[in-house]
Amino acid sequence: MTYRKSTTTRLKSVLFCSVLMLSLGLADAQVQQTERYEILRKNSDTWYNIMSMNDQGLALIRDKEKYNGNRKLWEVIILDTNLKEKNNFDIEVNHRYSLLGYDVTKGTLYLLFRMGETTRGDLELIEIKVNEGRESRRFEIKPELDFKITHFNCVGPNIVLGGYVSNEPAILIFDPVDASLKVLPGFFQKDNELVDLRVNENNTFNVVQIDRSLRSQRKLTFRTFDFNGNLLLEDVIPVDDDKSLQNSITSALRREELMMLGTWGDKQGKQSLGFFSLTIDPFRDQKVNYTYFGLMDDFLSYMNPKRAARIRKSTRESLDNGRKPSFSHYVMPFRLEETPDGFLLLAEIYNPSATPSSWHTHPYGRPAYATPYYYYNPFWPGYFPGMRMYRPYPYGYSTRSSDNVKVYATVVAAFDSEGKPLWDRSIVLDDIKRPALEQISDFYYNGEKTYFLYKKESEIRAKIITMGEGEDVEHSEPLMLESSSDEVRSEKEVEDGVRYWFGNSFYVWGYHTIRNRENRDNRVRDVFYINKVVVD
Repeated sequence: MTYRKSTTTRLKSVLFCSVLMLSLGLADAQVQQTERYEILRKNSDTWYNIMSMNDQGLALIRDKEKYNGNRKLWEVIILDTNLKEKNNFDIEVNHRYSLLGYDVTKGTLYLLFRMGETTRGDLELIEIKVNEGRESRRFEIKPELDFKITHFNCVGPNIVLGGYVSNEPAILIFDPVDASLKVLPGFFQKDNELVDLRVNENNTFNVVQIDRSLRSQRKLTFRTFDFNGNLLLEDVIPVDDDKSLQNSITSALRREELMMLGTWGDKQGKQSLGFFSLTIDPFRDQKVNYTYFGLMDDFLSYMNPKRAARIRKSTRESLDNGRKPSFSHYVMPFRLEETPDGFLLLAEIYNPSATPSSWHTHPYGRPAYATPYYYYNPFWPGYFPGMRMYRPYPYGYSTRSSDNVKVYATVVAAFDSEGKPLWDRSIVLDDIKRPALEQISDFYYNGEKTYFLYKKESEIRAKIITMGEGEDVEHSEPLMLESSSDEVRSEKEVEDGVRYWFGNSFYVWGYHTIRNRENRDNRVRDVFYINKVVVD
């Protein structure tokens, strides 16, 4: 049941929020909460997964834990960009199937389910027409392999699945027209990792493999395919013997250049020494560009200023004397944005509190994947389409449910069209801990300002940086509620967050217990909520 607003309540809410903003010194209204969506929930209800459809809105999905015979009911809710509910309907899925991944194309949402808890289970693909609010088609996919899926993407009319067979990379393409499944040749290579599979704007897709062996003359292989799996481009780049390219994200051809950005470290190190950039061009030799964290403008801002100064000095002295700087940290890249000036990479600086583990179960009942190198759950709300659950070469960190990952800061690093570093900006996060590694903050850049947002309990924290001038403003404000008489009684930890949405908008989500002393019929209510935040 949706908790709906009356005109009077909406007016009170807007006035209430305006007063709060003015009282916090936000007269310039650089951060505004414009809409709120609530759904009443019971303690026994399962959690919602939020799927961004960019300027098409948001999709919500959850297991209702209700059955029609041996079919389980899943609730699907479609919201427009003003968080108004467009459609609310159920789909039926065999009770032995679990939600595995999703992807979004213009007007269509794809949901991928898998049978059982093993990597041999059959797959079921459900196609949903967003504007019509209904399921349109579904397909059975039978890999007939022990296939550990790491990536799921819709490319043109086809579905591309990336993953591993016996710890060797594999790419499968499913054609819905004739329900055929084919395996792309050239990927079953020992000691290689599939580090990225990303869809381009022109219905092609990029695949990146990195040689993880200990031998010399290791290489990175970049390939671009059309939606039928025909090879269009291949580029093989040697990797320095003493270095390891750890995590990477490729651009999606919104610009003419193909760029790869990520983190790098020592050959067998788990921590990162800096960022790398690589321009993909098979017609000329190119080399990997390496940047050290100790040389960056704002990366070390989360530290004590004296310690940061020592690291910068030590980094410069090491390079001047022909030595490799020693400062390293756990850093995970999450997002690559293409701009008129080049490329922006969002990454977060974190620290694990325990040694890596081979199993992960989310403390609030999210799917537990039997993935021996768990990285991050693709269905924490707001995660971008696609998935990344398994990797046989665990650079970085994986966690148990009893562990904590502390996230110190979010960094945005800018690179030009050739991969040269231009600048970096960051926001220091206030004592943020999670049971596993996930993205905490997000950003929006309009060429003049950089906006960082994250959520701390029932507050939105923001940092607005004016580029060129170097000025920045930090502030926080309470989450907008339905009315001025509402107050937050409690907030569910972990099941919340902030993500960039589209244009200059973000969405914020979480679970509240709300108290309203003026509402005699419903003084306390438990809700799932989403707030729309617009920056200017």
